[in-house]
Amino acid sequence: MKLGIVGPKEPSNMIAKSLYEIDDKTEIQIFTREQLKDCIEVIADCEKACDAILFTGCAIESYIKEHYDLQKPYTSVEKSIISMASAFLEMQKKNMELDAFSIDIVENQVIADLLDAFQILARNIYSCSFQAGMEEQAYVDWHIQLQEEGKTNVALTGFMWVYQELKQKGYRVIYLGPTRAMVRAALERLQSAYALNQAEDAMIAVDILQLTNYERMDENYYTGMLKKADIEKQIIQYVKSVQGAIFAYGMQEYIVFCNAGIVGNQYQENKILTLQQEIAKTGIVLNVGIGTGVTAYKAEMNARKALEYTLKKAKKEIYVIDGHDTLIGPMGKETKLMYEVISSDPKIQELANKTGLSVNSVLKIIAIAQARKSFVFDANELAECLDVTVRTAHRMMQKIMNAGLGKVYAKETAVSGGRPKTWIELLFQDTKKE
Repeated sequence: MKLGIVGPKEPSNMIAKSLYEIDDKTEIQIFTREQLKDCIEVIADCEKACDAILFTGCAIESYIKEHYDLQKPYTSVEKSIISMASAFLEMQKKNMELDAFSIDIVENQVIADLLDAFQILARNIYSCSFQAGMEEQAYVDWHIQLQEEGKTNVALTGFMWVYQELKQKGYRVIYLGPTRAMVRAALERLQSAYALNQAEDAMIAVDILQLTNYERMDENYYTGMLKKADIEKQIIQYVKSVQGAIFAYGMQEYIVFCNAGIVGNQYQENKILTLQQEIAKTGIVLNVGIGTGVTAYKAEMNARKALEYTLKKAKKEIYVIDGHDTLIGPMGKETKLMYEVISSDPKIQELANKTGLSVNSVLKIIAIAQARKSFVFDANELAECLDVTVRTAHRMMQKIMNAGLGKVYAKETAVSGGRPKTWIELLFQDTKKE
C-alpha cells in the first residue's frame, strides 16, 4: 500500500517518521500545504499517486470531504487524550497553571476526561472544537483575545498554522502534535479500509449473455450457423477486452466470469452496450444480466436475478445486482435506478405492511421517485414502474391512500367522460437514504 500524507510540512514529517518506526516497509509520499483551503490543490495528485490517504488532522479531512469527492480510502490522525496529556506535561515543565488555557480542535469530552484524570477544576478553560467552515485565522483571533483579556495563560492548538502565527506574534502556545500511538491507530484504520476496498475490487463478476430469439434466426441451417459464428466472434472479443473467461451454456447462453472492478466503470459499460447494439444489427436480441459477489456462485445467482429483471422489462436494458443485493441500472442511462433487492430496514418493512405492497415494490418506488426527483405518480406511471397492469396500479394507489401514505396531488377530468386521471403524492420521503 502506497500512502499519501496530506497537510502542513512539519506534522506531515512527524507522521512520516512515526510510520517508518511502526513499519519501515510503508511507502510514503508527502503532499504539503500549510492551510486548510490550500490542501484541495494537491488531493487529486495524491489520489493518482497513492493507494490511500492519511490527513494530518480531522479539520483537513473534513474540509476535503466537503469540497472533493474522495475515491481512495482515507482517514486522519485524530487529536486525542494523549495529545493533551503531552501538552500538560510541557505546561508543568514551564511552571504554567493547568487550569487556565484555551484549546481548539479537541472534543469537549476528551478535555473533560483528562481534567478528571489530573483532578483539575475548570477555572479558566475555554474550548473551541472543530467547526466546519471556520478558517485558521478565526482560531488565532480567538486564542489571542482570551490571552489579551487575561483569561488564559496559554493556547493549545491542533493547527500548525495557528501555532506558528501565535508564536510569531509572541503569544504562549503549545502545538498538539501527532504521537506515534495516534499514528498507529490511524494506520490501522486505514489498513482496514484499504483491505475492505481491495476485497470489493476482488469480487467476482458474472455476465450472463442470452440470445433470446436465436431459435428464429434463420430457416437455413448453414446460414444460421454462420450468423451465430459471427456473433460468437464479437462476444469473444468482448470477453478478451474485460480479461474474462467464457463458458457456453446450451445453444443460446454464455456465462462470462471476470473481475468485479469492471462493474461501474463507464468505459467497460460502453463495451457491453456496444456488443448488444452490434448483435442487434444481425436481427438477434442479446439480453444481459450482470451480478457480482464474493463467490462465483453468489455472482452467478445475482446475474440470473438481473437477467430475469431485464427479460421482465422487455426493453433490452442491462441491469446489475451487486454483492450487496442492490439493483443498479439500466446501464447507459444518465440516471440509474438503485435499490436493494433485499432490505432489513424496519421503516421499509413498516411501509410494506401498511400499504400491502411487497418490500421489493416499496424499495423500487422509492428508488424511482428519488431518480426522477418526484414522489408524484398517476396509475399509468406506477404501473410502468412496477411492471403491473394499470388496473392493479389503481388498486395499489387506493391501498396507499387508505394507509394514510398518499394524498391527491392533482386531477384531470377526461374529455371523453372516462375515468378521470389522478396524480397521487406518495408520502414515502421519510425513508430516503441520506
